Formats: sequence, structure tokens, C-alpha cells
Amino acid sequence: MDLNAENSREMLEKCAGKNKIALIFHLKISDFEGYNDWLYGSKGKFGSRRMFRVKADPVPREGMEIDEIVIDEFPSSKSAIEFMSVFGAGLKLICSNVAVLAIVPEPSATFRIVKAISWLVQLFKGVKDCGIPSANWKAPNIAVWPDEYQMDVARSQNLDESLFVYNLNKNRAVAEYQTPEAGGRQISGQEAYDRYAKIAGFELLRRGAFPVYGGKPVCLLEAQNNCMLADRWDKFIFVRYPQRRNLLAIIESDEFVKGQTHRDAGLERVAIFMGREA
Repeated sequence: MDLNAENSREMLEKCAGKNKIALIFHLKISDFEGYNDWLYGSKGKFGSRRMFRVKADPVPREGMEIDEIVIDEFPSSKSAIEFMSVFGAGLKLICSNVAVLAIVPEPSATFRIVKAISWLVQLFKGVKDCGIPSANWKAPNIAVWPDEYQMDVARSQNLDESLFVYNLNKNRAVAEYQTPEAGGRQISGQEAYDRYAKIAGFELLRRGAFPVYGGKPVCLLEAQNNCMLADRWDKFIFVRYPQRRNLLAIIESDEFVKGQTHRDAGLERVAIFMGREA
């Protein structure tokens, strides 16, 4: 992704056309009063909808530490660019670090359908997590999983609160399994990840957790030159768990462990953050 603002906006117009566009703001806030004014003043402008605002766990990912993630959806790339022209400069004055990723979001009907499926799965195969999950799980490959520090901080937060998990995925061209029999025939990284998603997805759905937003990354509109988000990304997935303990219970489950091999094989890299609704 080119961090030159003019080139990025040209890329956005070329790739997105008249499709809806979502801007994902990754913010390290230095002036909280000014930030609250910005939130109030920018909400709903240029036909936008504020979809989510999440307070990130106080822990860096690859050196990038953020306070909040805000997702605004726009009716077109033109309106998103106009928004940035009016409100982008002000945001940089009140934040010590700003990174703005543009994506083409999936249709909202997709997430309504997933929510309905989750309700049905809970009805017939539902699981309720109680108590304090064990802390045995550690990331086999921190390039594609939360690192140990992230997990320690995640476990230290309020387990009863809802949890949002931000996933920005970069697929391998060809899946790389450690042993041939683990994956069978040669498949793409996306196919391997789909195998993981099928296994892990059921464990999420039966607990009332599911993707609430997602889409195809287009370009990075704003960021510092060394931003860890400045890469080619294939998919953005935003998942909500009713309780933080749900995620911690899922990753300790035997079924989930069966899917880890496919995620490791299919993904080259992820940007991952966790947090609660702000």
C-alpha cells in the first residue's frame, strides 16, 4: 500500500468505484477532550454511518499500540475522500498516531444471515461458558495468532464484558502444511483458512459469537511510514463475542485445536487487536 495520500485516494477511487466504502480508524489519542469533540462533529457527515467504536486492549501489536478503533461506512469512495479532506487534519492534531484503512465492506445482509444462523445453532447446539478458562493455550505461530503478551492482557480484562476481535488477514498463495497428510492435496492459502473457519466458526456460533463486519482492504489512506498495516491484505474480519471468556474457552477446546493447523498453513500474516465496545 502506498502511503502517499494522493496516490492512495486515486487507488481508492479506481478500486472501489461507486461501491460503499468503510474507513477503519486506528487511533492513539493524545487529546481526549478534542477527540470527543471530533467524534461528535464528524458523526454522520457526508452520508456516513458510525458502525463501531471499540476501546482496544492496552497492548501493542508489532509495536503498534492504539487506544481506539472506529469504523465509519460511506455511500461511496467520493464521500469517504471528502470526509477525510474535512476531518482528517483535525484528527491528526488530537492523536499521536493515526492509521486509516479503507475497505469495500461485504453486504450487510451477509452479517444478518450469520446472526440468524448463530441463533439457530445456539438453540440446538448452544454452549454456555462459565468460570475462568484455563490459560494453557499459547500461539504456535505469532505471525498469525495473538502473541503471548496480547493473550496475557486479554485474560486480565473483565471476562464478563463483550469482546471485539479485529482480524486483518494476508493469505499465502499456496498453503504450507508441516506434513503432507495434514492438508492432503495442494491447496491455496484461502482454502486452508476456509477449513479453519469452518471448524472454528461452529465453536463461535454455538456461543453467540460471529463476524459483525468485514470486507476487502483497498488501501491505507493515512499512516506513518513505518506503520505495520502498510502491507497487502486480503480480508478484514471483525468478530464480536458476547463475553471475553467465550474466546478464551474456545481456544482451549479440542475442536478448535483441530483447526489451528489449517490457519497456520493458510495465513502468512495477520494484524490482530482485541477490545471492548467504547
